[in-house]
Amino acid sequence: MGRLIKTLENRTALVFFAVSAVLCAVTFGVCLWAVSYSSKDVQTQVCEHMLAAAGRLSQSGELTDEQIARAFTQDDKSYIKAGEAVLSDYGFKAGTGRGFEYAYSLSVLPCAVAAVGVFACALFGCACFMHLFGNIRKLTVSAENKQKSLDDFSDRELLLLSEQVGRLIAERERSIRQISEEKLYLVQYLQDFSHQIKTPAAGLTLNNEIYRTHPMNRQEMSGYLDRDKMCIERISKLCTQSLKLARLEAGAVEFDIKQGSVLQIAQKACAALIELAAKNHTQIEIEILQEIMLDCDETWLCEAVSNLVKNACEHTKGGKVTITAKQTPLSTEIIIADNGEGIADEDIPQLFRRFYSKSAATDPSAVGIGMSISQKIVQGLGGKMYINSAVGKGTQIRLEFLK
Repeated sequence: MGRLIKTLENRTALVFFAVSAVLCAVTFGVCLWAVSYSSKDVQTQVCEHMLAAAGRLSQSGELTDEQIARAFTQDDKSYIKAGEAVLSDYGFKAGTGRGFEYAYSLSVLPCAVAAVGVFACALFGCACFMHLFGNIRKLTVSAENKQKSLDDFSDRELLLLSEQVGRLIAERERSIRQISEEKLYLVQYLQDFSHQIKTPAAGLTLNNEIYRTHPMNRQEMSGYLDRDKMCIERISKLCTQSLKLARLEAGAVEFDIKQGSVLQIAQKACAALIELAAKNHTQIEIEILQEIMLDCDETWLCEAVSNLVKNACEHTKGGKVTITAKQTPLSTEIIIADNGEGIADEDIPQLFRRFYSKSAATDPSAVGIGMSISQKIVQGLGGKMYINSAVGKGTQIRLEFLK
């Protein structure tokens, strides 16, 4: 009963039930009218037959009019045997039913049967609605509980609806998880950034306090100003590199993919590092064939390669950094190798961590974002980065781009 009440709460089921009830009543009334109309014809035929029989008997002259009228109007069954003796040769016998076409008994049974048939159809329809809305209710409950329905629906449309509800629930959970991860990423990023900017900011604050409280000559002041300049450059570099990394990690960079020369990309990447290489007595060699081409964004790939070569120069003082490239039927590779100090195996996973830099102790301008930016650029261009290194022997970084 509870399921029936819940089913009737749906407008479609309620309308179906109301129409079924009206149809039952209409069917009963039509059947009753049809029986009543047909009974009039039967009564007329029976009456005419009785009148014709009475007329024939009156013309025979053997019976009086009173006797004839009494025979047709009185309910006297004592002459049944005599009647059978006269009419048995014509098929009229007691209990045979011959002559039923002249007998009529008004009954509501056919009407009731028709109405019950319609009502049974209505009950069957209600049962179908209860099953349908029951399954829909299961889907609603599963959606309310944020769980995928485990019922195996036999109806194709309900099965598709169940799959879509499950997909929406999974998408919602994925979105919530992604938002949580983004919030956590933002918190960690701000913590790392604030920690990195705290040192140069503290240096600027300290120098400013010294300017205000301690008189100094021009030469001494020049030294403080140089230190201020390094702090400002570090802050500027932190902001620029951090925004660039944030854009790459957020997928907000639109790469302009064109076919470019790997040799020209390597030359552009190394052009800005000549001074750094000379300072560290590092030799940079480019050994790339002119005909090696790559579909990429030259500007961004040039920056990725420049960051990697810069790191190699910083850790290869007095050594050599070699840039090579090769093509296979499946891929194009750019290899940056050095014979510097190398990287320990446990330190390799840390290289792509934000603001991680082994050069920070010796180079105040190092911010530790270059490797992360290079990795994101290579991945954004559809490539992969591989690192092989041994302490004291050097490092090889291989960029692989599948065709």
